[in-house]
Amino acid sequence: MKIPKDICVKSVADLCNVIESEFKDDLKTTVVYRGHGAASFELRPKVGRCLPVKNSKVKTVNEKLMLELFRRQSADRLEVATANDWELLAIAQHYGLATRLLDWTRSPLVALYFSVCKECESRDPNGCPRSEDAEMLAWRSAKKDLSKPLPTCGPLTIKKTIRYIPRIVTARLRAQSGVFSVHPDPTEVFEPNGSHGALVRIRIPFNDRKGLKRSLFRLGIHEAAVFPDLAGLARHIEWCQTECY
Repeated sequence: MKIPKDICVKSVADLCNVIESEFKDDLKTTVVYRGHGAASFELRPKVGRCLPVKNSKVKTVNEKLMLELFRRQSADRLEVATANDWELLAIAQHYGLATRLLDWTRSPLVALYFSVCKECESRDPNGCPRSEDAEMLAWRSAKKDLSKPLPTCGPLTIKKTIRYIPRIVTARLRAQSGVFSVHPDPTEVFEPNGSHGALVRIRIPFNDRKGLKRSLFRLGIHEAAVFPDLAGLARHIEWCQTECY
């Protein structure tokens, strides 16, 4: 596959043209998307970017303990009973817990929303917001056979990166058309190539972010749609009725 270079989108129309010309599924491969508000962002799971508590005897976060604490303390709050650690990790990821998962979506518009939903997503060494371009990623990889079982070792001891398509165990997963990549070493930057498929980076100029967020709102992609709960609704109403970004 010839990988397109230097893609830049300044409007939803630009993105749609790119999707139709470059990223249609074929018989053997499919494309998933990801958006983040800083083009400098390294594609590394959150748990690999976090530091352990100061009294820890190891240099990495105790991910196993965090998942167990989440299991014990979330039982009365889960929308759907989880079948295994894979599903529990997916729920934890969607509610902000640091995990070895990276979020992806089948919807390029949802990915674009996550690219532009915040005014700034990075800061300089002095802690000041940086006026940085946003970025979308398009990852073409082999289609996944859903009839094949997940590795029996569980998500915390896998040996290679896999793409994980979960059951719809939260409303957010459905609204965001969410899928995940799961990484054996979350401290490493993920750079898909070879057997992992091909990655294309799409730049969104900083000065076009706010206009794109408005365009997505007119198309029904906004905070209350992407986060279909009371918190998402409250943030969306505030955005509509105040002079915030």
